[in-house]
Amino acid sequence: MLWENLREEEFKDAIKNSGGVCILPVGCLEKHGQHLPVGTDVIHITEIARRAADIETACVFPTMYFGEKTGAGEFLGTVIFSPELRLQILKETCSEIYRNGFHKILIYNGHGGNQAMISYFLRGLLYEKTPYSVFDYSLGSDFATPKKLLNQGYSYLTTEDRKILQTYNDEKKRFGHADFIETGWVYGVRPETVRLDKVYEESYESTHRFDEFTSRRINTPFAWMANFPNSYEGDMHEGMNERIARAMVDYSVSKLCDVLKFLKNETISDAYKQEWLKKQHPHSEP
Repeated sequence: MLWENLREEEFKDAIKNSGGVCILPVGCLEKHGQHLPVGTDVIHITEIARRAADIETACVFPTMYFGEKTGAGEFLGTVIFSPELRLQILKETCSEIYRNGFHKILIYNGHGGNQAMISYFLRGLLYEKTPYSVFDYSLGSDFATPKKLLNQGYSYLTTEDRKILQTYNDEKKRFGHADFIETGWVYGVRPETVRLDKVYEESYESTHRFDEFTSRRINTPFAWMANFPNSYEGDMHEGMNERIARAMVDYSVSKLCDVLKFLKNETISDAYKQEWLKKQHPHSEP
């Protein structure tokens, strides 16, 4: 169920039926080659979250589009907010979700560049000692790879589809950004926004400019941007179609359903949180 579609009187049932779990999708607006829309990381997680929440009942908050893209201002369509504002929006949004009755919030991340921001945010909540719990699960935590799709046995995949997926594995194609998998996610939920005829319009190969930094395990925010100046990384592959795209989406929906079911039923996090809160005041009176 989508938060914005609920009428006021429906929230009590929504909280009860969801077990108090609310999904907060977080993406970004950035270039994804020339074949995918700048809203790619918003488009796929929004629809995957919606479908998963319909199966394993949860409430879905409106998707956040303010992801970490500080270094990509040269591309049209990119939206960049300050780090301070992004963290403040996350903080106040989670607080408002809790104020409305949901005590478990799952940040569903659709953009790899958000991970450091989200991890920092979660650690900051320890300082705040919030009465609610926030968890993080990324769409990329369990990629819908061709190998995994083949193992799932989706009946709607044709023999030719399976050959396409097998060839991807046999040729050891690389994953990355705006790649075969991410193209499939968007093609599976909003095919009208994808231009498969533009897949090879720009290079997805690395310039290798920062490889020496990587080999020395030196971290710099410039590395990926310089190595992949078209905001496009990873091998593409012939044969993307609506059935393969559907399988990629179905796979990711099922994985999110597993996460939601677990969060709705687990009690470990709540129990430990109460223990941890008591430890923060070891000298207080009983």
